[in-house]
Parts: sequence; C-alpha cells; structure tokens
Amino acid sequence: MNPDWIDLQRFIREGQTAATLTSNPMSSALAMRMERIDVAKGEIALSFEPQDLFIQGAGVLQGGAVSAMLDFAMAFAVMATLPEGQSCATSSLNISFLRPAPKGRYVAVGETERRGKALAFTRARLYQEGTSERVVATATSLLALIQTESNPSR
Repeated sequence: MNPDWIDLQRFIREGQTAATLTSNPMSSALAMRMERIDVAKGEIALSFEPQDLFIQGAGVLQGGAVSAMLDFAMAFAVMATLPEGQSCATSSLNISFLRPAPKGRYVAVGETERRGKALAFTRARLYQEGTSERVVATATSLLALIQTESNPSR
C-alpha cells in the first residue's frame, strides 16, 4: 500500500488543518506540508520550504524541484480521492515556468480536472507564500490509475 495514500487518508479522516508529510524522502527534503484537501472537488494545497540543496547558481529554485512540487500536488489531488488498493503514476507532465522562484516557502495547489477508470487529468499552480498568489509556475499532467500489490483483485 502507498504510504502517501495512508498519510492523505489520515489527514482527511482526522480533519487536520495542516500536517507535515514524511512518507517519502523527497517530501521530507522539500519540507512538504498538507494544508487542505477538498476530496469532493479533487483539490489539495501543499506548502513547501525547499532546503538550500535545491537552490541553483542564480539563487533561485532549481526547475526540477519546482516540477516535483507541482507533480506532488497533482498526484496527491488524485490520490486523495482513490479507494484503498489504488494509486496513481504520472504518465505525462508539462510545466510552464513563469518567473524565477527565489528561496522561500511555496504553496502548490493541485486540482483534478477529470478522473476516469484508468486515467486522471490534472493541473496545478505554484506560488510563493505571502505574494498574493503570484504564480511562478503552472503544470498539467496525465496520471495513470493503478492497482497496488496489496489489493490485486480490484
């Protein structure tokens, strides 16, 4: 079973207002927190404060870190709506970098546009916290819905 799914379900069940996500090394390195989930809308807000190792030579976040933040938001928006025994995997990811992302705390909002039996279509935006949602990057992705090994009969 996907440990990220387990953390998402606990967050939903307990009605938390914010929680640190440490279910995988990348989310820990990005200092990721779940801020809010709206399962009915298929939307999630995650905040991040990447460590210095994600800052490139020009003093801004490296594009791969920005991409990872957006990818997490989109995957988690879908994963929060999936039943036990299902997960998702990114099949395609398109990023638009709109402006430099200086070191700081960021919020990624992921939304599920459409989810079928095998695929989900998503979008996300990333902005620096406290900047009135001045977006630094946007993304769209296609996620494949997959069965986990713990429940192969579904």
